[in-house]
Amino acid sequence: MPIKIATPISHLFEKTKFANAIAAESDFLECRDRSIEFNSFINKQILFHCELQPIHELSNKDWDYLKKIRNEKPFLKLISFHIASCYDKPEIRNHMFFKGGKRYLKSEMLQNARNNFSKIKALFGPNVKICVENNNYYPTEAYDVVTDPDFISQIVIDNDINFLFDIAHARVTCFNRKLDFDNYKSQLPLSRLSQIHICTYGIKEDESIAYDAHNIPNDEELEEVRANIIKSPDEIYLTVEYYGDVAKLKESLNKVRELV
Repeated sequence: MPIKIATPISHLFEKTKFANAIAAESDFLECRDRSIEFNSFINKQILFHCELQPIHELSNKDWDYLKKIRNEKPFLKLISFHIASCYDKPEIRNHMFFKGGKRYLKSEMLQNARNNFSKIKALFGPNVKICVENNNYYPTEAYDVVTDPDFISQIVIDNDINFLFDIAHARVTCFNRKLDFDNYKSQLPLSRLSQIHICTYGIKEDESIAYDAHNIPNDEELEEVRANIIKSPDEIYLTVEYYGDVAKLKESLNKVRELV
């Protein structure tokens, strides 16, 4: 069971010495929309985390962008997408989505996914895995349907794609929806697991809401990673989503490598 560390290319890579240090601790790198122009370590950039949502209608501009990703990242092995909101243009306030633009029905999002993933597979070819990531839930209607585990599973299974499990997103969802984490997790498509995003979430002081804090992974999160990689027979990429102190990031990457 090959398990590799794939670290996001973040603002920390703007300094060459930091980029070199982080890349040295990583098997591969995960490129993102904001770092698509980053061309160092190009042979390590085998993952791409894209904010486009194939559950929405994609424009010609979106398809041109996907072609750009394919052309500029020649070593790509996996591309992941968001399932973030049932609205196509949600308003953002206090780091949360609120209703804005068109609201898609569940049936429309399922149909969009079928149409788009068929084309995405054809565009990237059989050697690139296609994944979707579970989003976190905040108490606004912008998160209706998209954080339901049965919906996420249907998207993955119906389109024969793979799953990016964001542990913090799942924990935030369970806290804010008052759900049992293990039960929620059991309904996600973990049988199709290809990547795990790892960080520790936060809770407001008044405990009114949990949020995606991107804190350094703690022992609980690392144990959750270990439990999932033990169960999976497939190739998995482990991605630490922490963007603070470089020394702490390197220490965390070493702890993750100990799991492997």
